[in-house]
Amino acid sequence: MTWEYKIVYFCIEPLSDEPGYETNLHEGVHMLNELGAQGWELVQFLGHPVSDDAWKHHAVFKRPCPAVPPS
Repeated sequence: MTWEYKIVYFCIEPLSDEPGYETNLHEGVHMLNELGAQGWELVQFLGHPVSDDAWKHHAVFKRPCPAVPPS
């Protein structure tokens, strides 16, 4: 089986409490549910420090490639 992959930018997160945290959390869950409905499976969640007090996050998804009929 072959796979196709998708990397989605998720957010930049300050290490301090953010006023819109709950809203961002629910928007993230909505996005994950939409991608799941399209057949994407979350396989990795990556965090990258961008400063001493903030992180950038990406989500890595995969799904089977559509079958290609033989020539």
